[in-house]
Amino acid sequence: MGKGIFVVGTDTEVGKTFVSAGAAYMLNKDGHGVCFFKPVQSGGIYENGAVQSGDVQFVRKVAQIEESYERMNTYCFEASVSPHLASEIEKKEIETEKLINHYQKLVETYDYVIVEGAGGVVVPIKRNEYCIHHLIKDLRIPVLMVTRANVGTINHTMLTIEFLQSKGIEIKGIVVNAYQGTFYEEDNVKVISAMSGIEKIFTLGKVERGEAFIERIKAEYRNKLDVEDMLDMIR
Repeated sequence: MGKGIFVVGTDTEVGKTFVSAGAAYMLNKDGHGVCFFKPVQSGGIYENGAVQSGDVQFVRKVAQIEESYERMNTYCFEASVSPHLASEIEKKEIETEKLINHYQKLVETYDYVIVEGAGGVVVPIKRNEYCIHHLIKDLRIPVLMVTRANVGTINHTMLTIEFLQSKGIEIKGIVVNAYQGTFYEEDNVKVISAMSGIEKIFTLGKVERGEAFIERIKAEYRNKLDVEDMLDMIR
């Protein structure tokens, strides 16, 4: 039986997929059997005659995961809204047991499974009854939190930490994404470390799209993420 970790964000578009790809890439590069799982995707892209998860496609490409798309994503909706609303718009009910079962099948196959949420931890999967944090509890796995580097991140990060801890969810580490090393970003990291007491805090720089994009982000992962730290968090 393998192990899993759930990548959560303090908000939408903070870089959860970028971080998930990095974790999967580093583990795969080190010779471990690793897979990525996106239970629910909103804002899917239309490709190959169907709406598909761009996040899954990105991680598969970066981490060179050969698993079938269907096993890596359970529900994908075209509307770029919260999953509960997207499922209502498209009249496709999300069955939470199906999400759990898909994860269990992956963790029975791979050494490690990187699970990525949708938006923040209180984003509803089912209206008024089931959110991302409920799924984390049901999967019984810890989290790796992704947050921004810029002004405002201390408040967003600490609120998310306190909420997760109030639900009994273990936070294994924090990745400060799009970090550029300014004096205030450096201070943000120091304050978050001191206030949270979380030991493993990493920074990843912003990698602009363009020529050799995939190779440049792989280089960023190799420079900033340590595979032993990844293993310590997910074990």
